[in-house]
Amino acid sequence: MTRSAFLKKYLLKFAVTLAMLGLIVYTFGHAFGISSTGLITDPVHTVTDRQITSGEAYLFRDESVLVSPVKGLSDPLIESGERAGKNLPVVNVYQTTLADEELSAAQHTLNRLNAAISVLESGEPQRGETLLDAENYRAEATASYHAICQSVKRGDIESILSLEEELLVDLNRYLRLTGKQEEQTAVLEALRVQKAALVGSSPLTVTNTLSSGVFYGSDYVDGYERIFSPSVLEGLTAERFAALKLEGARAESSDTAVGKMVYGYSWYAVMELSAAVAPSFRMGDTYSVTFPENKDIVIDLTLESLQMGGDTALAVFRSDTTPSEFLFYRIQTAEITICESEGFYVPSTALHTQNGVEGVDVFEKSMAVFRRIDVLYRGEGYCIVARPEDSDLTELRLNDLLITSAQDLYDGKVYQ
Repeated sequence: MTRSAFLKKYLLKFAVTLAMLGLIVYTFGHAFGISSTGLITDPVHTVTDRQITSGEAYLFRDESVLVSPVKGLSDPLIESGERAGKNLPVVNVYQTTLADEELSAAQHTLNRLNAAISVLESGEPQRGETLLDAENYRAEATASYHAICQSVKRGDIESILSLEEELLVDLNRYLRLTGKQEEQTAVLEALRVQKAALVGSSPLTVTNTLSSGVFYGSDYVDGYERIFSPSVLEGLTAERFAALKLEGARAESSDTAVGKMVYGYSWYAVMELSAAVAPSFRMGDTYSVTFPENKDIVIDLTLESLQMGGDTALAVFRSDTTPSEFLFYRIQTAEITICESEGFYVPSTALHTQNGVEGVDVFEKSMAVFRRIDVLYRGEGYCIVARPEDSDLTELRLNDLLITSAQDLYDGKVYQ
């Protein structure tokens, strides 16, 4: 093929291809703020920036273990998490001669029986309820079932246990209101007979003798009750804390422990923090602490004391509230929000000074215009700038076209 024939055949295709490439370059150039002058812009937007530090939190609170004078089956008289007054009976203990492994198996059976009996007793419908209420219970049970499915996908075991009980209670109320009461009553009676045969008779009663508090069953006893007591926090040093952790690692709960009482409302979290972040904390201030192993529950804790020691700082935080769904794992990860800044996001490449004043340039009416800023926080490669409504110094405004990169930039430079 000759050159003229080649051009006649492919010239139009070349022209169309070049036109398309030109359009693509033009479009990308405008989309990303790129021009022949090297000007790159980005609209100013608001962000919330949080500075977080994390570590292991060791939880301390005022607790007393309830101990039975004899080994046997422990049958709580109230639910874990319920308040018990002074001199109130809290646990029945049925003495037995079973060996340790047999006793553990029997206790497990008793716990399951108690759980089933509780579900059936809670499933008693309220006075005056009708078939319309039965449909409501059916809908709530269906909702609990779907919530369980979601918890299974997330691997959230703790939620599954509580949702399972809600599901069973609602289903039992539904069955009783729809004519299945006799069957439910027969099952409940059979469970009570099975329990009576397991525990026998003549229990020994353990009483809460100190003061009013919250009762927890034997499953909650971990051996740290005496070691991680608030009484040891006064004047706590890094050396003493290290000894407490070592002592706690070797702790074992008593084989005659039948539960424990928790007194007062305050509990404490002790953490070893990096010395680099310690100056960010102030005594008496309250910090938002997230517990990722506890459904990401956030609790406000007040800093009680902070002791520096080499590369670490020993911090003691206090809380006077405990969310009902919070699980009191003795040692768990905690993430502390040191500070929170809300303002304009500005990349470091946009920062410069003019006549000793720090600021940025914005693209306005085809020219670069200097805007003064008030920096709240400097991070790696960026900073957070105060909004004009929060600072008299800031001249930068929301949606300004921030110049993040340009060649030979100066205030008043015109761009065509």
